[in-house]
Amino acid sequence: MEPPFIYGRKVGKEHFADREEELEKLKIVIASGQNVILYSPRRYGKSSLVSIMLNELGGKIYPIEVDCSGILTKKELAEKISSAAIASWKGRVEELLKKVFKAVRPKILIGENIEVEFLFGEEDKAFEEALKLPERLSQTMGKRVVVVFDEFQEVNKLGEDILPKMRSEFQKHKGVTYVFIGSKMGMMRYIFQSPKSPFYNFGMHLILKRISRKKFKPFIVEKFIESGITIEDELVGSILEITKGHPHYTQMLCYKLWLNATLTGNKHPSQEDLEKTVAEVLDETSELFEEIWDSLTLNQRRVLVAIAREEGDFYSKDFLTRYGFERASTVQAVIRSLREKELIVKEGEKYLIENPLFELWIKRIAGDH
Repeated sequence: MEPPFIYGRKVGKEHFADREEELEKLKIVIASGQNVILYSPRRYGKSSLVSIMLNELGGKIYPIEVDCSGILTKKELAEKISSAAIASWKGRVEELLKKVFKAVRPKILIGENIEVEFLFGEEDKAFEEALKLPERLSQTMGKRVVVVFDEFQEVNKLGEDILPKMRSEFQKHKGVTYVFIGSKMGMMRYIFQSPKSPFYNFGMHLILKRISRKKFKPFIVEKFIESGITIEDELVGSILEITKGHPHYTQMLCYKLWLNATLTGNKHPSQEDLEKTVAEVLDETSELFEEIWDSLTLNQRRVLVAIAREEGDFYSKDFLTRYGFERASTVQAVIRSLREKELIVKEGEKYLIENPLFELWIKRIAGDH
């Protein structure tokens, strides 16, 4: 049975909520040759959005999707780029490699997927060749190549020469569009917004935010109906009150509610059913939340409780007095540390706890729920 809600992995358009505006903008921008920097906190659907965009552009472009997660060396990065480049090739890979590699001859590994491997000792040449590969592919096929670097901020850890060499090569490419995806907001901003960075002003910035309740509600109702379950608008409102439009946690909570309803044969889940589902989810995650909570300072805990309570002015005398702070500068430093830990995010002028379930857990231990 295909579940109506999917979370924790890339999904197709049928399981993707909203983002129509962002999708259309991406398609137009990418087709026009404009580089894009796409970032948001974790689990906002960035990778799925880009995959859907590549699928809808279809034969107009040649896609190269490079997952930078877990890359430890320059050699691995060169192999990832090269392996991703041949993943969509329809002809003989050996002939392609002869055309696009000039200074090195990579080894082909045939398994579940065809992969490229370089010899130890030729890392520098391999890296330079891998960077030239997208433009050579574009020239070979006569079509636009779109290169997607997922979790691109991880590349910054590989050495001081990596980003300068990438920028130096990429800026020469006429038939290639680059999409840089990242979830570590601070690092992505530094790479693409700091005048000191080689990638300063390298493309258009697109930031994903949480999905509005107005957009999420009909998606949730429709998905439940497709699975033979009726859900009241008020109950959907309660779900979104908990998740605050976070794409991942909304889909997760809806999945858990759907699963429980399916197992019990319940075609009309109630508020009580939702409360039981939430309790189950918090039981499953409480150990993790306790570990996070125990690792925090008292001041960090105070600020998290304040954010969970949707406090307004964090620097007013009233706030400082009620939460036991002597100076506003201390609160400012704590907020900065929580952002670095990726426990909180800022949307507009408002701070949000990144994981809405952690927020609910905090409210409960603070006696607010």
